[in-house]
Amino acid sequence: MAEPQRTVLHYVPRWLPLSEQYVDRLLRGSVHHPVVAVRRGVLNLGAFPQSPLVRLDRILAPVPRRLQRQATGAALALTLRRHRAELLHVHFGFEVDGVVGAARRAGVPLVVSVHGNDVTSARTDTPAQRRALSLADAVVVPSAFLAEHAVRRGARPDRLHVVPSGVELSAHPVQPWPSGPPTAVFIGRFVEKKGLDVLAEAWPAVLAQVPEARLLVLGEGPVPPPAGAERWSPDPSRRLDQVREALGRAAVVVTPSRTAADGDSESLLLVNLEAQASGRPVVTTRHGGIPEFVDERTAVLVPEGDAPALAHAVASLLADPGTAQRMGRAGPSVAARFSAEAAVADVDAIYADLLRSAHR
Repeated sequence: MAEPQRTVLHYVPRWLPLSEQYVDRLLRGSVHHPVVAVRRGVLNLGAFPQSPLVRLDRILAPVPRRLQRQATGAALALTLRRHRAELLHVHFGFEVDGVVGAARRAGVPLVVSVHGNDVTSARTDTPAQRRALSLADAVVVPSAFLAEHAVRRGARPDRLHVVPSGVELSAHPVQPWPSGPPTAVFIGRFVEKKGLDVLAEAWPAVLAQVPEARLLVLGEGPVPPPAGAERWSPDPSRRLDQVREALGRAAVVVTPSRTAADGDSESLLLVNLEAQASGRPVVTTRHGGIPEFVDERTAVLVPEGDAPALAHAVASLLADPGTAQRMGRAGPSVAARFSAEAAVADVDAIYADLLRSAHR
């Protein structure tokens, strides 16, 4: 018998940065009716349409700072009751003040998802976060790597669920092998942990070995891309098309991620799954949760921060299209193990267990 549809209140810092598309996929794919409450405003509503969407930032703006925690909990509890939501799902561990009290006050189960630097960065370690993780009815993480961090922050192992965010396979079909100059492609935010500085250091050595090589980068942020790269800025209205176009140009996808100074690390790295689904080999790093989601048949892993090793791996694949294509052909079978559809079903199963317990 199918589970009855319930209303779930999803609490997010903002709705919704392009890099957090997995939250939108969960809401679109879930069997349950989503209501979203945001704490710090709205982004990209055209790319991620969502209704209803409750603007807690407007409600809480006049509240003094010393009362924000209590006010947040009260506003969430009121939203739960007003929309008759039967479960509160908090995404990210950045701003969890009041969430435990809101769930208890409304008498609903609490699910907390953490995704990366919300539990790997020292600056996010707060008493409120430790309380929320320790008292949540379920804590969802995308990788075994991040599970260890969540437990260190207080999550109970018996309530911890590893659910990879997953790749939307229908959105990333296998693409024909590109013609033209051999091109390496980077897709991601231009921030410290993505390792663009390492790629910039490595790229001259790639050109020394493969003079006709090209580098395409798709993203934005404060860290400058390597000199000479072709740069595409993200367009929220064409986000999937841009990623598909960039992957279609790639003879290799390069993701030189590393640990940032504040501890920020990759928990999964979705672009590696998108590349493998599209039939592209990956050069990536032995870092964070990355090794859990690639295969020796589809990817070359190098030590994080090692520019010479990165350059050698990228140049070797650009100079050897036969090997690159063989690795690319193995990618879809790896990506299929981590589908977004399976991830949504797993989260819905967590909801179902909690809701059944709550209604006994």
